[in-house]
Amino acid sequence: MAQRWDAASVSLAAISLLWTAGAVAGAGLYSASDEVTLLDIDNLDGILYNSSNAWLVEFYASWCGHCKDFAPVWKALANDIKEWKPAVDLAAINCASLKNAKICRRFGVSSYPTVKVFKAFSKPFFNGENFDEDDSKTTVPRLRHAIINSLEEHGENVWPPACPPLEPTSLAEVQNFFAGNNVQYLALIVEQESSYLGREVILDMLQYENIAVRRVLSSEENLTKTLGVQEIPSCYLYFANNTQRKITVKMQTRSFYTYYLQQLPGVTRGAYRLTAPDLTPSTTAQPWRDFNSSKIYMADLESALYYSLNVEVQIQQELSGKTLTALKHFIGVLTKFFPGRPFVMKLLEIINSWLTEVDTTPISSSALADVLSNKKGRTGAFLPNGMNWVGCRGSRPQFRGYPCSVWTLFHLLTVQAANYNESMAQREKTAWTDPREILYTLRQYVKHFFSCRECAKHFEGMAKESMDQVDNFNKAILWLWSRHNQVNNRLAGAQSEDPKFPKLQWPPPDMCAECHSEFEGEHLWITDEVLKFLKAHYSPQNIDDSYLKGVHELLKKQIAREATHQEQEKDGPEKEDEEDRRNEDNEADEEEEEETPVKNDGQRENSKSITGIRRNGSQKRTFIRGKHIHRRQEDVIVDLDSFVNEQYKSQALRDRAENERANHRNDGVRRPQQQIQSIDNSESLGYTVFQSRLHKRAIGKVHHSGVIAEATKKNWLYLLGKNFSRVDISLCVLLYFLSSLCLLSMYLYFKMRFRWRKTGFASA
Repeated sequence: MAQRWDAASVSLAAISLLWTAGAVAGAGLYSASDEVTLLDIDNLDGILYNSSNAWLVEFYASWCGHCKDFAPVWKALANDIKEWKPAVDLAAINCASLKNAKICRRFGVSSYPTVKVFKAFSKPFFNGENFDEDDSKTTVPRLRHAIINSLEEHGENVWPPACPPLEPTSLAEVQNFFAGNNVQYLALIVEQESSYLGREVILDMLQYENIAVRRVLSSEENLTKTLGVQEIPSCYLYFANNTQRKITVKMQTRSFYTYYLQQLPGVTRGAYRLTAPDLTPSTTAQPWRDFNSSKIYMADLESALYYSLNVEVQIQQELSGKTLTALKHFIGVLTKFFPGRPFVMKLLEIINSWLTEVDTTPISSSALADVLSNKKGRTGAFLPNGMNWVGCRGSRPQFRGYPCSVWTLFHLLTVQAANYNESMAQREKTAWTDPREILYTLRQYVKHFFSCRECAKHFEGMAKESMDQVDNFNKAILWLWSRHNQVNNRLAGAQSEDPKFPKLQWPPPDMCAECHSEFEGEHLWITDEVLKFLKAHYSPQNIDDSYLKGVHELLKKQIAREATHQEQEKDGPEKEDEEDRRNEDNEADEEEEEETPVKNDGQRENSKSITGIRRNGSQKRTFIRGKHIHRRQEDVIVDLDSFVNEQYKSQALRDRAENERANHRNDGVRRPQQQIQSIDNSESLGYTVFQSRLHKRAIGKVHHSGVIAEATKKNWLYLLGKNFSRVDISLCVLLYFLSSLCLLSMYLYFKMRFRWRKTGFASA
């Protein structure tokens, strides 16, 4: 009886364990970031039935070991054929979830994993056909070939409408092709009958407009003779005027052919993408700039810094705790590794020092904005205002831009860190010990500041999955590169993709042919060549300074901004709106100016050579709206000569800055000009003006001379008590007298006590 109870207990425990495992396994082996569509009991019927494309569905259990081994292959296959989605798509359903157990039984699934095929326009309650998938076809290329075989088995009535014909073409069809098809190119891939290359390229180009792809069998002698075929496989472009030319690529493989055809002029992904609404006002459009894709542009890097620090970071009203720490790490990495121009690096050093001083004290976004705008007026430290996209510019304002530039910045920092570590090791100095520090800094920035929160979640998921496996600086470079390609793969064909700059696996074959290879029909990356390419591409020597504004032009704008800030502080809030309007007009005029590519080779000069006019002795004026604060004439001791010298020379400098700013305006509106005084004789002119004002106020010459004489007699008092009132000086004298009395009393006390002690010893 006891043995029966023990057996029953074990059975119940096993059932409970399996039930718990099934409940926990509901999380599944796939996520929304994969190219695999996630099915469940709620959406399965609506997706699979009456669909215009075919579906391959994997029924799996997340606790199944073989399913776990097969999941990476299914994910890789989904990524590999993502361009085929209008014709055939992949999905998966987790039968270990209690919610889906009933639907899996309905489809007669008895083992895991099971793959079923649902042809296009399948009717409800159809249970699908078993996919011919055995152990010999578990590689991506063999599964891909099996999918093509399955598509070709579709009848004419259930053929996916978006899928082009996969059968071989003939000479007659080619010669009459352009009569019934409105495309610019016809690509002909000549291959053996058993080859899948042509059909794979046909499906790869399925979503691209203005081109058609057909396969030509080597046995079609009439057509191969017309094309002048000399090797197999090969690819030819056929044109409407019955001319053709051979495509020359390094390797006669699917990836090289597909990339070449996608880059042909006029070939874009989907016509619907070109008619997408343009949400950006047309007034912001700028003339197109020619750029070299093999270069990285300092204009893009500076624009990324400006947007990240002035927009994304300042979205948060207060920075404290983890967000403040993330900002400190980000600025610290930029200060150490960003190869910027001297004035940009000087500003980064100022920000870094300021963040070090605040320690853990929370800071407001307005305080950070003051430091970024350099309101203290440290000449030669600033970041160019606005975004100036060159290599990251999209075909429309809503495309590319900041996401492109921030990826470029991240890659540059990982390469710079690796180069720094190598140089330190060569000089036998202590190298940076943690190769993940850069990746950790970028991870924290994306987590706390990147405004696309869905993108930030995807990046965080990739970081949790594999960032801990990075153990050297070269792996850090390759980790960020591979994750960038994962993001490109996920976003290919999305609404955020620029039709003129499609999301590709990078670097493409035309930039690094040595980085690509193929084995048994599967694309391979040569990581050593990729690493070599990344280090060369993201080196400071490959940074192009075209389209940058010159140092002197930017310095003049900084001086003008300093003058504006000081005028606002002096004149109060009533002029702030007017100055803001002037600055906006200036920025609008600059954007409308026609820009030409100018190579500024001499811009990275020593920061010590950057000089500018600095205003000294500026005074703040007390201002309360609606009230007037009278000056105290009796309590303030003034040196009239110093007053004239400082007040009117600073006024002349302000007038000069205002004049320069006014001369740069191009809005065509004439504004009243202020009278400009020379800086050299500003003191004499200021004294004359001051004297005339005294006469206007009925102050005689004798009284004027008396004021100067009185000020001269009290000059010694001015030097000793500058910025002190008479009450302050009186208190100082009183404290000095009391302290003297205290010291005298202490002296007499200790002297008498010493004398008494000496007398006591003598009597003893």
